[in-house]
Amino acid sequence: MEDVPGVGPKRRRDLLKHFGGLQELSRASIDELAKAPGISKKLAEQIYAVLHSE
Repeated sequence: MEDVPGVGPKRRRDLLKHFGGLQELSRASIDELAKAPGISKKLAEQIYAVLHSE
């Protein structure tokens, strides 16, 4: 997730806290990611792409 522009340490921490961990975050859909505080639909799409490219 470090590769996503606009996702710094604080936002990463907030996302992990919101979803309860990296495994849960990895399972989240784009719509679920977009519902997290401070995450736009576009940013959710970028995060999803990075999480599913590995």
